[in-house]
Amino acid sequence: MATAPDKSPDRISGMFDAIAPRYDLLNHLLSAGIDRRWRAAAIRSLQLTGRETLLDVCCGTADVALEARRARPSLAARVVGVDFSAVMLALGSHKVTAAGESNRITLVRGDAMRLPVADHSVDAVTIAFGIRNVLRPEVACGEIARVVRPGGRLAILEFGVPRIPGIKPLYLWYFTHVLPRLGRAISGHTAAYSYLPASVGTFAPPAAFMQTLSDAGFSGVRADPLTFGIVYLYTAIRA
Repeated sequence: MATAPDKSPDRISGMFDAIAPRYDLLNHLLSAGIDRRWRAAAIRSLQLTGRETLLDVCCGTADVALEARRARPSLAARVVGVDFSAVMLALGSHKVTAAGESNRITLVRGDAMRLPVADHSVDAVTIAFGIRNVLRPEVACGEIARVVRPGGRLAILEFGVPRIPGIKPLYLWYFTHVLPRLGRAISGHTAAYSYLPASVGTFAPPAAFMQTLSDAGFSGVRADPLTFGIVYLYTAIRA
């Protein structure tokens, strides 16, 4: 069994601070641009009407927050993004300002396990590729259940391992050999892109994570594979 990487908050926030300047470039490059479609799919699943307040946990450089404001006709009225990487938030703030969305998107520094948000104060929640980085994902899921109103929707994007014969070995080769080398070469950070395959390999499989969401108080939990199962879109409704 693979050894889980160190996910202490100081280590994770420091790592993301270090790779932040190249983070967006690498996301688009290493996914061949498909990451944009994944985020759009997550926003569509929320079935927004233009009146909702959306909380984006582990918001990074605000790509999901901006997607939530661009989506038509299903967009959020207001977005609050939370992340504990100060450098990621600074870069995200520049993007939000450049997009003219400063009045609609607010970015706040905070921990997914202690969200700085009031009980039942948001209508929907997203997390894109951040839940596996949380030291205790079940605590973060409980926090999300606390802050979203009953009937509110949740959409989580997270990496998975394809099960299709022929696709799985090719993907694992790329993910464990090519991606870390490209990431290191472009970001200049040795550990971050070795951490990525290690964190994915030790994250809960879809059935187990669905149970975590159910235990936290969500109903109608689904795990839909995207792009051959490279990514899973988890959706649920607050009971």
